Order: sequence, then structure tokens, then C-alpha cells
Amino acid sequence: MTADSPTNTEQSDALELDKLTAFDWAVYADATFAGLAVLIPIPVVDFIVEEYFRRRMPRDIATRNGRVFSTALIIQLNRRRTDNQLLGCLLLPIRVVFYLFRNIFRTVLYALSVVDASNNLGYYWHRAFLINYALRRGHFDHEATARPAVDALHQTLSELTTDPLTQLAQEILATAGKQVMRLRPFIRFARKKEESEQMVAAREQIATAWGSYRGYLLQVAARYERTYLARLQPLGEAGPS
Repeated sequence: MTADSPTNTEQSDALELDKLTAFDWAVYADATFAGLAVLIPIPVVDFIVEEYFRRRMPRDIATRNGRVFSTALIIQLNRRRTDNQLLGCLLLPIRVVFYLFRNIFRTVLYALSVVDASNNLGYYWHRAFLINYALRRGHFDHEATARPAVDALHQTLSELTTDPLTQLAQEILATAGKQVMRLRPFIRFARKKEESEQMVAAREQIATAWGSYRGYLLQVAARYERTYLARLQPLGEAGPS
């Protein structure tokens, strides 16, 4: 009995890792639509659609796991990529001008939209993976661990550079291309979670390729774990005296 216990534990851990790295559309759907929103050829509308799916990612991932996130936790998870809110406010006028110029330019040069969509897809897939990972690890269960987990998640995302998931996004866009540029598929999914034929084909393509990225996702998880523990340790030292 004792000799079997470590084996059972290892098997249980392996199964959990398989679940964490598997492609679950309920976890990655919002991330996919948020990433593809940049392809909508209507300035401002593309940003609104991206924000909608970006902000509902934490709620839907929690629901998929039978959980409910507090409003405070969702606000923290939905922070923008920059942590400096004052700097973000000061740079807002510049960002608006740059956004409008870039969107006008994108309507002329489709290739630029594809590059943006590839980068966004890679980023949001990582975000969905880490939210799901931290949730299943229990890091959001208590207030004392939730804040370090959120900070570690944002830091891990900010440190990502070139990655295989962005390459996968490029492959998906090379196949789907302009078929997903219309606004209707986004509205249908947002309202009734109905998918167009193009989105079903893209989802199946992602699911088929996803398993080959298991090792990479485990590396991302390990980086997050190191960052989380580093942020958690000072809190422990400041605890009981």
C-alpha cells in the first residue's frame, strides 16, 4: 500500500498536468475571439469587441471550473498590460492618436492586421492558460495568495517574447485569413455562443495542433510558479513574528 502511494500521486499529478495543458474551448474561446477582434475592419469597433472578450475571460474560465470569481479579483485580472496607471493616463492621448492612425493604415494593409492578430492571439492564449492554471492550483482561493498570484500572472505575461503559440496563431490565420474579419461571427458568439463554419474549422485546427505545445506550456507554468513563490515569500516573512 505504501509503495503504491507515490505512484498513485505521480499518476494523479500527470493527469492534472494533462488537463491543464489540454485545449479546452470553454477556456480558450474568449481568448481566441479577443485575439481575432483586431481583424474587424471597423476602427473603434474592433477595440470594443476585443475589450468585451478580454474582460469576460476570467469569469468564463471560472465558470468552466465551477467557480465564481469576486468582482475585486476580476478587476485585478483585467488590468491592462501596463501596471503603471498614472503613466497609462498620461500616455492615453498619444495612444488614441496612434490607435486611430494604425487602424486607418490597417484597412489599407491587411498584412499589418495579420501581424497584430497573431501577437494578440498568442498573448491571450497565454493569459487564458495562466488564469486557468492558477485557478486550478488554488492560488485564487484566499485573499493572501490571490494578489501575489495576479501579480505573478501579469509579470509572467510581460516577460514573454517570441513563443510557439504566436507561430500557431500565424498558421491559423494563414488558413482562416479574411474569413474571420466580419463582425457577425463575434456577435453570434457573444450572444448565443454560436460559431460560424470558419470559426469551427479554426477551433478544430487549434485543437489538433495544441497537444504539441504541452512541453512549452509546462515551461510557462514553471516560470509563473517561480514568480508566484518569489512574490509569496516576502508576505510569509512579514507574517507571524
